[in-house]
Amino acid sequence: MRVTLLLAVILCSACTCRGVPKGFVLMSPDKQRVEFEKYDFDTQYRIFICSQQKVEPPELELATLFASKGTAIIKPLESKLNETNEDRTIRDIVFVFSEMSRQGTYEVASDKSLMDELQEKTNAIRDPTVRFTTEESLHRIQTKSGNAKIGSS
Repeated sequence: MRVTLLLAVILCSACTCRGVPKGFVLMSPDKQRVEFEKYDFDTQYRIFICSQQKVEPPELELATLFASKGTAIIKPLESKLNETNEDRTIRDIVFVFSEMSRQGTYEVASDKSLMDELQEKTNAIRDPTVRFTTEESLHRIQTKSGNAKIGSS
């Protein structure tokens, strides 16, 4: 635990994310979960994106926490997806939707317009590694619903 915390301090000492409460990424996972729940959607979103893109290793448990909100965050998260063309941000948002599907907090695969948007954004990803990871998340959503598409890119 101490080694992990020390490593996070070292890896994140230069990590600054606009709008993320100071010191959040240095908190223990238990403290992060408690604090995360206190914030509004926009702050949670900034924390989540920062934790995926600036922290090594990425804090995947925050995706699980974020996805547990289900229906309550569909519209604002879909708006964030529509606003971005950044490969890693698309990947991270699609991962939250796949977590919603896995947890059963929202039937993502049943929302055709959302699925179309997720597919369109995934197809637009330029980095092949990021695209592959995103396609895996999208496939998990499709597989859970029984609507898996082979070669959908």
